[in-house]
Amino acid sequence: MEKHTLLFEQSRADSKIFRKDYSLSEELKDVFFENVYTGLNNYVLKHHIVSIYPDFLEFARTCEARPEKEEYAAFLFYWWRLLDDTHKNPASNIFTEFHAEHFAFFKKHPIFLSWLNQAKKITPGFYFTAGHIGSNGCTLVDLKSKEVIHVMFPSNTLPFPRKGTVVSCILLPFAEHLHLPLAVYPFEYSTREEIAPHIHHYYNELKDEKDPYMVWLQMFMSLLLVEKYTLSGEEPWKD
Repeated sequence: MEKHTLLFEQSRADSKIFRKDYSLSEELKDVFFENVYTGLNNYVLKHHIVSIYPDFLEFARTCEARPEKEEYAAFLFYWWRLLDDTHKNPASNIFTEFHAEHFAFFKKHPIFLSWLNQAKKITPGFYFTAGHIGSNGCTLVDLKSKEVIHVMFPSNTLPFPRKGTVVSCILLPFAEHLHLPLAVYPFEYSTREEIAPHIHHYYNELKDEKDPYMVWLQMFMSLLLVEKYTLSGEEPWKD
């Protein structure tokens, strides 16, 4: 018997639950990108990032991120901090602030308040870029869970990963099983054969650590050094 996959649509703004396995109506997609995805980024840029971003840029340099990619690392560190703060302070954080400032919008569109409540629970991860989907999409494989994830890049403000590279990124849920990138750091293509085994090693070494945000931080800082030493030809971990 031939099997068919049914794609259900969530087309009502007053829906209470956002379903990432459902599609969004075109009207709601427009509302989402203008008021939620772009709105959240703009809110953060306006109210937070200007004052403390230089500190994260300096931290990225301290962690020896590649000079040409240190801004990507800083942005990833920055969003990690916001998500970690949200995890530690669920009653007062960037997401509750954004909700409060746009209370009327979210009251009218509770489906996106549901999305916001899902988004604030995400954690950064590490992925292998398995392939591209058209000009603005890619397929990633979660290096911890082995889950295949389809990612859509709605703008060119973030680096689009080359096929075969390992990336660390923060992915927001979206409709139709798609995800949207919030911050991306692509490790150099030539370091992939060193980076990937280290990721598996660190996941195993830190498997008893209960705080996923601290796990990511320790791993990312270590992997920046692996990238640096691999490109320089040094391999201090083999001494």
